Amino acid sequence: MLPCQILSAPSPQQKAMSSTVTFKGWRVPQWNYKSWVEKMSSSHEAVWRKAGIFDAVVASTRKIIRNADLVLGIAEKWCPETKTFVFPWGEATITLEDVMLLSGFSVLGTPFFATLDSSGERILKNLNDEWCEIRRRGNVSWVTQKTWMDRFMNAGDELEHVGFLSLWLSYFVFPSTFPNVYQAVFPIAVHLSMGTKLALGPPVLAHLYADLALLQKHIKDSSKEDTVVANIGVTALFKLLQVWTWERFKELQPQPNPLLKDDQPRLALWSDLKQETTDARQILENSEMDSFEWRPYTKTVGNWKFPQFYPEKAISVPVSPSLDDEFISFARCNKVSLLVGMDNVESYFPNRVASQFGMLQDIPSIVPPNNLSEEAAWNDYNKPISAMELYIPSRSTEPCFTPTFSEWWRKTFPELQYSSKEKGIVVYAGTSKTRNIIGDNHCTSIVPSGSMMNSTSDEDDEMSVAEYLNRKRKCMEQAHVGRGKRTNQARKKRRKYMFLSHQTGSENVADGSGCEAGDDIAMTPFVENNSSDPPLGANEEVRDNVMHGSNADLMDDGSMEPKRLFQEDGVMVGSCAEEKLCSNEAEKEDNVAGNNWFIGAGDDPYGKRIEKMKEQASSLEERMDKALKTVAWLKEKRAQKLRNIAAARLI
Repeated sequence: MLPCQILSAPSPQQKAMSSTVTFKGWRVPQWNYKSWVEKMSSSHEAVWRKAGIFDAVVASTRKIIRNADLVLGIAEKWCPETKTFVFPWGEATITLEDVMLLSGFSVLGTPFFATLDSSGERILKNLNDEWCEIRRRGNVSWVTQKTWMDRFMNAGDELEHVGFLSLWLSYFVFPSTFPNVYQAVFPIAVHLSMGTKLALGPPVLAHLYADLALLQKHIKDSSKEDTVVANIGVTALFKLLQVWTWERFKELQPQPNPLLKDDQPRLALWSDLKQETTDARQILENSEMDSFEWRPYTKTVGNWKFPQFYPEKAISVPVSPSLDDEFISFARCNKVSLLVGMDNVESYFPNRVASQFGMLQDIPSIVPPNNLSEEAAWNDYNKPISAMELYIPSRSTEPCFTPTFSEWWRKTFPELQYSSKEKGIVVYAGTSKTRNIIGDNHCTSIVPSGSMMNSTSDEDDEMSVAEYLNRKRKCMEQAHVGRGKRTNQARKKRRKYMFLSHQTGSENVADGSGCEAGDDIAMTPFVENNSSDPPLGANEEVRDNVMHGSNADLMDDGSMEPKRLFQEDGVMVGSCAEEKLCSNEAEKEDNVAGNNWFIGAGDDPYGKRIEKMKEQASSLEERMDKALKTVAWLKEKRAQKLRNIAAARLI
């Protein structure tokens, strides 16, 4: 799946577009709402933490000043098919990780549409009755924030808590076109009031994805000449998108606030700030890769406590029933899945932005469209981890990309140009196939962008299995051509020798005959290509043998197959001297063809020489079979590990 083409620079029509878009979901907290949050927090903090909404409720008291030019500029880059923002240098997107850390919404728990028990149904009925009574008394068709707060704020009854949560959900989680409290959120409020942990992150992000597609289409239509476009209103939490952009683009950042306490939400960094930059859309249009912050939450900020999934050093966490929720959340953020929203289901493609999670970016897999039902989509999202362990990259990991991805992106967007001077950007030096991202690529073998492996003697220590086999075959082919030339020369010499011997009737020829007794004659058999050996250059079948990270777990001590040790960067170190790389391969072949297979003309009869050559040919075939078995064994081990890793994505 290719990303959408990037839109051209904003036209004069687009610059005036902000007047045609209304951000109806961008709600500003009022002073009386803030005081209600403080009152409810003092008595219900434990319940909110159990339900996973404490940070989200506190974050709703922060005011984010809207910059419509910035939001429209970033929405202009949105691709509805890939769910990513497309820049000349690559793709990026707002993910579950951003929603979880910026706004405090959990990505774990029960779905928001879960049914209530009998106790919850009773509370829900009472809440609906109160909602109907407010409408009847006011003779209105909807219930506003003021009328709702007049009824429930400081009421002191059992409905005050669930009434507060209903207002919070209606205004700051699932806002609608009209500023009212609506019944659809009441079951969710009842669940939360009882301490039920709900996964609110997926529906919040699904809502944002849907409205981004709507806004991008509006921008595209407005850019057409002589086109009159109607005004639109979007209700998703676009304040998250604005904060996401501030976190990622250095040129657009206002000076962030200090975090006064370690329990403040990340959103507090950007509260009440005005963006000084007035040409935000132009900055986004001309942005470069080194101006984008791939992992902003791993940077040290005063009073910002790193989550456990941002370790100082890369770790592998064993999967067990006691696995910490933070690690499970990180794995869930990395998993390709479907996001179930209030009235929509959206695809989620973190494999397209692997560098945002500290993983190696390769060409993203093509994920077929899914028209699953709400429950089936949730079950797909909520699959448990079945892998043996989770790989958690270091928070200091630099963004890295495979050469395959770089070439693919250059073809997609010819204006893409990587520079070796780009800061913090590296390109993975190994070969790879399309693969998923959880624990798949540890990005340990990297070279500066735009550079290739040195062709020195150290090159053999930085070679993948596929490259090794490819170069080995090429060297053997070259050696075979050399042997063929020497064989032809030897045959001519042999015919001349036999002709002279026939004339003289002797096995030996005197000096001056052109072939002195005892001269070595090369008798090299032609070795056909093993039928199980892939053709030269056909290395796609062995690319999966490239190893990333530690490979000690791939060693099978009980295996009868020859063992191979892998360094951290995927280097294969052979256990046999005969399997050296190309620098020694040509010399070895020359020795085999030029020395070991030379037989003195006057020492052995012709039949023995033929038998000896057959033995040498058989030995060579055995060595090739041995190498192929080794490759098959490595592929099987690699496949097993990939199956375990892929299972980790099915949380």
